[in-house]
Amino acid sequence: MLLTALVIVLVIPVTRAALKAAVHNADVAWFDEGLQDAWGRLALGEDWAHASPLRQPQDYGWLIDAGPAPVRIAHALGDSGGPEANSVAAMRRAVDAGIRLLEVDLSLESSGELRCAHDPGTPRAAQACTFESLMAALPDGTWLVLDIKSDFAETGERVVHALRANGRARQVVFQLYRPEDMALFERWQAQLNLPGPIVTAYLSHRSVDTVARESARLGVRAFTLPMSRLAAFSRRPDGLSVFVHPVHDCGAWHEAQAAHARGIYTRTEVRCGHG
Repeated sequence: MLLTALVIVLVIPVTRAALKAAVHNADVAWFDEGLQDAWGRLALGEDWAHASPLRQPQDYGWLIDAGPAPVRIAHALGDSGGPEANSVAAMRRAVDAGIRLLEVDLSLESSGELRCAHDPGTPRAAQACTFESLMAALPDGTWLVLDIKSDFAETGERVVHALRANGRARQVVFQLYRPEDMALFERWQAQLNLPGPIVTAYLSHRSVDTVARESARLGVRAFTLPMSRLAAFSRRPDGLSVFVHPVHDCGAWHEAQAAHARGIYTRTEVRCGHG
């Protein structure tokens, strides 16, 4: 049954998304994402087991200082899906609402400009925010969580260059996506006083249990997974704080709380019993 569904997924693009979801649901129910895990490791070469641990101790002061659970991370600076997503104005509203962790989509343009934008090439008039202007407006006592949308190595190098100039590396939390990102981050952290990173699973082809287990082994203390994969998360390592995204309504909020998530990526205006 699963093999037939996989074949159909590859040859019928119109229904690919629905069938992919059905196959994933079956994989979760029967194999705890075992099929996805094997495919990611054997066919796609995503090998977390050979990544080297980060130097210890890592500075996770941001995780402690952000407040009690559920910690709110402003998704796209708090206006995810809205007209002011990834803007300085959205960031200021999130800060005024008491949010201290601010996630931004970051894209490196061919010009070398670091844009606060979900996709490279977003028209300049539609999104004027840059990494430098955002950092200049970032208040003390808050942290910027980077969701890098362009080439990770090239974009990260450009971020490091900008942070050398502004001296605010301690306020920037990198998200890491793939095993090879660990070595890059370790190199950048050797140059700057960067806080401990988040490993996020939304680009991973391995099971969320595998990525979480390996993240803990690597000395990472914060792990993010999509709400759509929460049902597959069955083995939470000790000492690993778990975040989920996106949480844009109270139903998702309560589901995240029931799963004992440490935090949620959400919109500024979403408040469902939060103090």
